[in-house]
Amino acid sequence: MALSAVKRGQKVQIEVDTGIKKNIIDCYIIEPESDRLTISFPPSKNEYTPYLSEGTEIKAFVYSFTGIMIFDSIVFDPPYDGRMVIEFSEHHQVIQRRKYLRMPFISDFFVIREEGNVKTATVDLSGGGVRFLCETPLEPDKIYKAQLRLESYEPMIKVEGNILKKNFYRSNEYVMEFSKIEEKDRDKIIQKCLAIERAQRLNQ
Repeated sequence: MALSAVKRGQKVQIEVDTGIKKNIIDCYIIEPESDRLTISFPPSKNEYTPYLSEGTEIKAFVYSFTGIMIFDSIVFDPPYDGRMVIEFSEHHQVIQRRKYLRMPFISDFFVIREEGNVKTATVDLSGGGVRFLCETPLEPDKIYKAQLRLESYEPMIKVEGNILKKNFYRSNEYVMEFSKIEEKDRDKIIQKCLAIERAQRLNQ
């Protein structure tokens, strides 16, 4: 199986069937292998461990930069001490390639224009696009080049994308859907979003 898109730290949701309802639990990849994943298991969800015995069939939803991969899996090692291991067959399905985790993120975002570049500020961010505030009017449905500052110590990320229709509640708010971005840069954005989500979860 080609798992080049699956890396440590990426989000995994597992579906646990209690017989009454199906529950989704957020986990993260600790160690990827050719036919199995070692993933974190939140202690706050220990009530579901009786439904995750060895050999139990579960679905796993892996969020990677290529989209969401759904794996028909079985429990290889049940949850213990904050981790578990799931094993999967060679068959998986990639769906919703444009569905990415979106998180609030404020940073510099420069829109490149022939008549002069415009410095704006992001509102939120995902692997598929960015929402930002801009006092200079931009044309909806037009392709713009832009640069995003993800980390202060790294080179800016170059993107190209379509400006979607503005939010009617805020006249200066725009969304750019990426149409061109290096996959290594998209992966950096996804990892940043996952880090923000983890930090929010720890602060709850």
